[in-house]
Amino acid sequence: MLWIIVSAFIVATLSIYLGFKRLLYIDRVTPRRLSLTLLGIVFLFLILQWMHRIGYFPEAIAGAVMANVYASLFGFFLGAAIQQFQQKRDFGEIIYVNRSFWTDIFPNLVALGIILFGIQRTAVLSDLPLTPIRVTSGLSIIAVGAYSFTIRLVPEIREKGLVLLDRKISWENFFTYSWFSEGIIEIEYKLNDSIRSFKTMIPDEDELFVEKILSEKIAEKLEKDEFDEYEELE
Repeated sequence: MLWIIVSAFIVATLSIYLGFKRLLYIDRVTPRRLSLTLLGIVFLFLILQWMHRIGYFPEAIAGAVMANVYASLFGFFLGAAIQQFQQKRDFGEIIYVNRSFWTDIFPNLVALGIILFGIQRTAVLSDLPLTPIRVTSGLSIIAVGAYSFTIRLVPEIREKGLVLLDRKISWENFFTYSWFSEGIIEIEYKLNDSIRSFKTMIPDEDELFVEKILSEKIAEKLEKDEFDEYEELE
């Protein structure tokens, strides 16, 4: 039991570091990559189940492996949540975000439900004995809920740039905007030396305010570029 707890603690600590370093972003998760990953996980579990049946994967080892898997998930999502909270704080106060029940309140209720389910899964509030699998699985669910709290379904316009899901886009990497259709704005930005764009809905009553903010940022960027060119000429 002790070695399982020690190994899970070490795995969780390393996973927190990797999650904080953000080796994975939401926009990198494509349907193909997600399908292949899930297929690989299912195949691995089938192999482990077959090994357990023939006696090469005893229950004690299986419990330790699952506890460490849950510990890695806990660490990864907790580290990502900490990093996401930190990057939002570093980007300053929110200037504008499209707040509604479905984009603001409902996701937070879902995240809260996930956290409460994770607490229940740990068995700390029940008469069930605490085991490494119960505790680590519950903590992994709680970490997913905490990470969900830091993700907003609509982009945030902040003092130092835009926050799109779990990506931060500084005003230096913001290019331009255009109205894709009525009530839908398209924003172009630079990421990893490539031009990308995203579309989001803007309520009618907020269109002028959002357009004013983005126009001012474009004007500031043009003035800065002109000033830099003038300094190079001197």
